[in-house]
Amino acid sequence: MDAETRDRTLAAGLRERGIETVVVAGADTNGLLRGKRIPLDHLERAIRDGVRMCEVVWLMDVVEEALVPRPDGHEGYFPSERGGFGDLLLRPETETLRIVPWHDRTALVLADFAQLDGRPVPIAPRTVLAGVVERARALGFEPACALELEFHLLRETRDTLRGKGAAELELPARHPTTYGVHGAALAEPVVGPIRDAMRAYGLPLGPCNPESAPGQFEINLRHDAAVSAADHAVLFKTGVKELVAPQGLTATFMAKPHPDWAGNSCHVHMSLSRDGANAFHAAGEPDGMSRVMRHFAGGVLTTMAELTALSAPTINSYKRLQPYSWAATTATWAIENRTVGLRAICEGDATRLEQRQGGGDANPYLVTAAVLAGGLHGIEHGIEPPPCTESDVYALAPGAVPALPASLAEATDRLAESAVARRHLGDDFVEHFVATRRHELAAAARAVTDWEVARYLEAL
Repeated sequence: MDAETRDRTLAAGLRERGIETVVVAGADTNGLLRGKRIPLDHLERAIRDGVRMCEVVWLMDVVEEALVPRPDGHEGYFPSERGGFGDLLLRPETETLRIVPWHDRTALVLADFAQLDGRPVPIAPRTVLAGVVERARALGFEPACALELEFHLLRETRDTLRGKGAAELELPARHPTTYGVHGAALAEPVVGPIRDAMRAYGLPLGPCNPESAPGQFEINLRHDAAVSAADHAVLFKTGVKELVAPQGLTATFMAKPHPDWAGNSCHVHMSLSRDGANAFHAAGEPDGMSRVMRHFAGGVLTTMAELTALSAPTINSYKRLQPYSWAATTATWAIENRTVGLRAICEGDATRLEQRQGGGDANPYLVTAAVLAGGLHGIEHGIEPPPCTESDVYALAPGAVPALPASLAEATDRLAESAVARRHLGDDFVEHFVATRRHELAAAARAVTDWEVARYLEAL
């Protein structure tokens, strides 16, 4: 079947199912979907020619209050006012097309970003991840991963969103019910429909449980090829927000929405396969871990600090990265130890590594790319990991094990200097992402917080 016939058949199948509108969208730097709704009659042309959209989306900050300035001296791809903010193209990836159960007669297809001459947009997160996957394939490996996402459900009130009081939570349980069956049952009128809708959406859901803050939940996504797994996570995050909004709720994946609550994570489980077999598992090796797995772990640990900004991309991210937060604060590893930065899970054909640094605020494409790039660096250079840390890492004395960056400023500087990031993710992307993070830092430096007002307004 030629491409034209295939696209016509695809559109006809959607028409038979009553679809009238197709959302064509791709993820921006912050992992937010940007795109357009097109009539179904335009789908064939969109697949053939792309959908035009202004490239200014790459310069808007997360709240669209300001534009990120172009890095000084950088001559690569980076939109700017002097360029007039021209168009780019959204090129639909038809294998991602799915019907959106909670919208009327609507389907969605994810798209890659391209320049008008057809070249990829090198700062687009999905393109960046796909490039790292191609590097893995050149080494003979196929990466697979699964993302664990946590979120809070809140009533849509200003006080709640500013972090003032759990009394505004929608869910009947007013206290944490970690893994609690009774607490989960009370939340089921809200969380059950989310799971049902996501399954109907075609997302591969795994286990679901309440987490350790009021109104906090974890819903896991099953493993898949790396780009598809990140696609699923982006669709899941957007879908949860859309599903609960009609109920007057806000779903937030913010890393630390309240100082007294547990933060939201995006743990990344990753493995490599070679010739259809799990390349991390070796039955004759200690703990069943292959040399490939050890070198992958060594690379992740070696690069974890310089790639931290991709796992913890906001000012708020670092409020989560605290002792006994169950988040990674050190470049350490061990088997089945949740206080380390990289947890090894040795389960035969399901042997894998879990990077625990990523927050719910991370872009799924970029946190996945960071883990994979670090691991490939370890394989290419035969990097042996340090000995496993068998104890409670949070209880160790400062300096006993390598600490990870404790602020966005530190993490951004490390990323800017990272040769590994530039090699695997590209100079254009690194320059762009560093510029966006420095823009966030500048915005934070100008802000006057509630804490400052409460502390100083009357005292001084």
